[in-house]
Amino acid sequence: MTYRGRAIPIAWKLLKHNSSAVGVKEIHPVLSSAYAFLCHLPEVEQVYFRADRGFMDRQLMVSVTGYGWKWAIRGKGQVYVYDAQGVALGQIRQHLSQHGEPVFLNDVYITQQHYGPVHLAIWHPPGARDPWFIVSNYPCSKDIFDEYAQRFQIEEGFLDLKSAGFDLESTHLRDTTALSGLIFLLALCSIFLFSEGASLVEEGERQTVDPHHHRVVGWNYSRQAAPQGRLSRSRIDQHRPVNPIAIAGVR
Repeated sequence: MTYRGRAIPIAWKLLKHNSSAVGVKEIHPVLSSAYAFLCHLPEVEQVYFRADRGFMDRQLMVSVTGYGWKWAIRGKGQVYVYDAQGVALGQIRQHLSQHGEPVFLNDVYITQQHYGPVHLAIWHPPGARDPWFIVSNYPCSKDIFDEYAQRFQIEEGFLDLKSAGFDLESTHLRDTTALSGLIFLLALCSIFLFSEGASLVEEGERQTVDPHHHRVVGWNYSRQAAPQGRLSRSRIDQHRPVNPIAIAGVR
């Protein structure tokens, strides 16, 4: 679930695995848990589900549609497209515009199983390495590309778990049960931190916790300068007000 540019985990499953690729059978229980959780939140009126190519599976799309979610999944260019009469329209990638404009195909069917109707948004953004092939269960407009891009907020969450925040890897935990419990605690901690941060921003106190918002003497400078006697009073004074919380935040 995304909140203020961050992704908060609401369901997960840890696996002992030799590859980063996860099978569909492992994804289904996680989606089912997420659905059960969201059903108990009456304030949630509509769920928007965004996923990468690994979720481009007929049974997964059937399940997510059955949950009543609106979904958008990044598709594969070699997938075949068919119209309502079953006439083949070629592969998705063959519908890329030669002029760089987005192309939208509504109420079509995909894969050899003719799954659908679905809606396609096809575009190769200028300067992008790869084109975007987005499959959804609701009509697409150009806004679909910005909506789908919200999925990348999860990348910030990975950074928070690692070097930019909780430093999860330094625990060296290998037990899936222990790691799962730790992820739960970190999820709660993240919600608390996001809520506190949002409150401080609304109160105009962001500089008390965000060293990048109001630059002060950084931790790297202090660590290198102190042993050499270069951490002078004048150096500190020119950066006033110096906030110890902000300095600690850099570390």
